[in-house]
Amino acid sequence: MNSARLSFIELWAVIVALFCASPVPASSSSIDLLLLLPGYPGTSAQAQPYVDRMLRHLEQGLGLAPQSMQGVFISDGSEGAQRLESEKPGIALVGPSVYAKYAKKMKMKVIAKVDANGRGEQTYHVVVAKNGPAAIALLKGIVTGAVVHDDKYVVNVLFDRKVKASELTFVSNSRPLRALRDVAAGKADAVIVDDETLKYMKDLPFAADLREIYTTRPVPAPAVVVLNQGMKYVPQLKKLLVGLCLNSEGEALCQSLTISAITPATDEDYQPLLRDYNR
Repeated sequence: MNSARLSFIELWAVIVALFCASPVPASSSSIDLLLLLPGYPGTSAQAQPYVDRMLRHLEQGLGLAPQSMQGVFISDGSEGAQRLESEKPGIALVGPSVYAKYAKKMKMKVIAKVDANGRGEQTYHVVVAKNGPAAIALLKGIVTGAVVHDDKYVVNVLFDRKVKASELTFVSNSRPLRALRDVAAGKADAVIVDDETLKYMKDLPFAADLREIYTTRPVPAPAVVVLNQGMKYVPQLKKLLVGLCLNSEGEALCQSLTISAITPATDEDYQPLLRDYNR
């Protein structure tokens, strides 16, 4: 798993440890954690040791029985959406595509956002074969990529409604290298990749067979949200998260994990995203 991306999970392990050091009333119900970050590399199995570390700290701090809580990191958008509804977590770190679709339905409350590598937002890029369409408005056929799990999000937010959804077929693919290879081989017509993938694309042996035709408008950083039974811990979580990277100990920690900042955020900060999604 890429170290820059894994840092989100590592940071959450530390956050949970700090959270449980604060006085919190013991509870007989668990606060399950879900980290839903479509497009982030790695598997649930690779991330599970970090998730388990979080959960064991929570159990101890909340007075719950050992092994009584469950949690998971999911990078597949379709699977993450299903788990979000079935698991009903109390705390989650969600990518903007997940938040756009489920903020209202799941009654999510934003309490912070996590910036990495100096960026509080992310842009994406549409890559096609060298003989493919010259502009996004001409795109037709199969569109693939890790963030392609919600057609509405792709068309309304990433493509800014510059393409007709009826002319596209969306196929989720959480492996960017495979998706790029499929486009180069003619098995897909376009792939949506992030900044990091675009940078290393030039080093691929088939890079000459690909070209970028579109860059999206920035979308916001992943949001820390509370929902369901997690609502009662909002004050503790806000106090814990905001400013963690500003004190001497926290600053060194954040730098080592490539975390630029954990900043205050509210539902209002994500309203432009929701307006674009729901237009």
